[in-house]
Amino acid sequence: MENKRNILVIISDFFEKYIINPLNKFWNIITFKSKKTFDDPSDAYHHRPLYWIYTLLLIIVIFGCLIYSCIDVDFMGHISSSPSNIKMLFKGLAHPDWSLFFGYGSFNFSESTIYQIIETLAIAFIGTSISSILSLPFGFLASRKIVGKWAFISEFLLIIIRTFPELLFGLIIIKVVGFGAFTGVVVLSIHSIGMIGKMFAEQLDVISNEPLEALDACGASGLVRIKNGVIPQVAPNFLSVILYRFDLNVRTASLLGVVGAGGIGYSLWVYSAFNSWSQEASMIYGIIIMIVLIDILSSYLRKKLI
Repeated sequence: MENKRNILVIISDFFEKYIINPLNKFWNIITFKSKKTFDDPSDAYHHRPLYWIYTLLLIIVIFGCLIYSCIDVDFMGHISSSPSNIKMLFKGLAHPDWSLFFGYGSFNFSESTIYQIIETLAIAFIGTSISSILSLPFGFLASRKIVGKWAFISEFLLIIIRTFPELLFGLIIIKVVGFGAFTGVVVLSIHSIGMIGKMFAEQLDVISNEPLEALDACGASGLVRIKNGVIPQVAPNFLSVILYRFDLNVRTASLLGVVGAGGIGYSLWVYSAFNSWSQEASMIYGIIIMIVLIDILSSYLRKKLI
């Protein structure tokens, strides 16, 4: 009888150690459950949640999707199909058309790269300025610290504004106002509100409450609270956000020309379509110079604000 009891104990320990406990541990892993209390540090380490398993599985799934998406892409076929165009592109980059860049000889200044750089900068500057002004009410209304639970209405509107990419939004606006630089201004003025308004709201949500409480103790009105308690705290960050968005809008304005919204992008597209690689190189160098200078200036000003 005693032997039978010992055999049952051995079998029970075996099932508990090698079947039940591993199954429980596996279940705790896949359900992110762990023990609330532990016997000692080694027990806590033994029951730690193994989140790395999910991270590894996610990475495997992502790489699998990328590999599956690229299976039917014939990279070498596309490269070898037009070796002459690649050769001509590099030849054009080595010998850009400087008469087009500066606007002399057979080109007028209104056709030059410099003129189109100025137009692109003007589109970005005007669009950023208008959107910055329009973003102020959206930012304040989307701040939960300012308006409370009703901020979700403005947040939802900002999400809708950010829904469409600039190029797609530009194609829509072109149907309304036509081709030209004015379209680029309209696109940037409206689309930039989505990002600037959101970042304004985030800056407002982290302001200090102490100045506001002091103004409340003095019986200040809502406008006075905003003027003296909110704006001094957020003004440098607001200006930094505007500079950052202007930096982005310069790049975006260069692309909007591809859909006919003014700027240097349209000429870039035309010269590439007609394989005018020397003129194309002139536009490419102009864009590079413009973006590098704006990036340096913007970074310098943002550091000064901080």
